[in-house]
Amino acid sequence: MSGIEVAPIELAAIWDVPAGCVVCPLGRGYNNYLHRLCDSAGAPLPYVLRVYGNHANPKYIQHEIAVLAQLAGQGLPFAVPAPIPTRRGELWALVDNGQSVRLMMLIPFIHGENPVVHDLGQAEGAGEAMAVLHAALARVESRGAGAPRPYIELDRVHPLVPDPFEAMRAVGSLASRVDVARVDAVLERIYAHERQIRALPQQLIHGDYITGNLLMDGPRVTAVLDFENCAFNPRGMDFAIAMDAWCWDAIGSGREQERIAALARGYARAGYLSDAEIALLPVMVLLRNANVLMHLIGRFLSNLSPYVDVASWLESLARVDAWLTLYGEQLTSCVRQHMGRG
Repeated sequence: MSGIEVAPIELAAIWDVPAGCVVCPLGRGYNNYLHRLCDSAGAPLPYVLRVYGNHANPKYIQHEIAVLAQLAGQGLPFAVPAPIPTRRGELWALVDNGQSVRLMMLIPFIHGENPVVHDLGQAEGAGEAMAVLHAALARVESRGAGAPRPYIELDRVHPLVPDPFEAMRAVGSLASRVDVARVDAVLERIYAHERQIRALPQQLIHGDYITGNLLMDGPRVTAVLDFENCAFNPRGMDFAIAMDAWCWDAIGSGREQERIAALARGYARAGYLSDAEIALLPVMVLLRNANVLMHLIGRFLSNLSPYVDVASWLESLARVDAWLTLYGEQLTSCVRQHMGRG
C-alpha cells in the first residue's frame, strides 16, 4: 500500500481496536492517505486510519485537531472527523512502519456518499451545512497559531514559490509564454482586489469545501471532512470554492447557474453573505485556483509531483478564467438573488 503498511499489532497496541485487524485503502489526497479498518476476517470496522505524508506539517495538524475537538462539542447536525484518542489519551500517534515514521490519526467511519453535482437538492443541503459550519467555526476559540496562511497570501503557499509572479518562470522551458502571460494576468486581477479581500470580515473557514469532502444521505449532509485547510479567510472563500467544485463539469453550459442558485438558497437557510462578499466571489474563485497552482508548482520543484499536474491545473485555470470573464456578473447576480440580497 504505497509504502505505508502498518502492522496489525502496532495498531492494536496504540488504539483500542481488535487485535489482528487489517487496513484497506479508501483513498488519498496530496497530503494524506485514508484506510478503512477491517477485522482479521475482512469485515469492516467502524474506524478509518488517516496516515499523513512524510512532509505533513505537525503545526497545521495540531491546529486541525484543536478545531475538530471544539466543533465536535457543538452538537452540529452533521459529523466531523474528530480523532479517537490512543490508549495513552493522545489524539495522534507517530508510528514506525519499517520504512519511515508516519503521523497517524484514527477517526470514526461515517456513513454517507459524496454529493452528485447535478442533484440540486444535495446542492441546497450542502449550502445550508456550509452556513451552519461557518456559524460554528466563528465560535471556535483560536488565535490562528498553527493555522495555514490565508488564501490571499499567495507568497506563503510554498517555501519554494516566494514570488507568485516568478512561479511559472521557475519551471523554466516547461512553461510556455502563453501560460506565463495567462498566470500573470490572473495574478494581476487578484492583487487588484487584494485590499477589498483583506477588508472583508475574516474568520475560520473550512478552506476546501468540495464534493469530495462532504458525505450526504439524500439531501442531508452527514459529515464534513478534511479540515487541514481550515484557516482565517473571508466566508465567501468557502462559497467560491463550492461554486468552482459544483460547476466544473458544466462551465459555459448554462447549467451552472441552477447549481449556484441551489447552493445560495441552502446557505440562506442558516446564514448570508454580504453584498461585498458576493461581489468578490469571482475573484475568490480565481484566488483559490491560483493558490492551488502555487502549491502544485512548489511540489514540482520539490520533486514530489510531476509537471503534468501543473500543466493540467493550468488548463483548468484558463477555463475558469474565461468562464468568469464571460459570466462573472451573471453568477454574482444569481447568488445575490437566491440569497435574498437582490
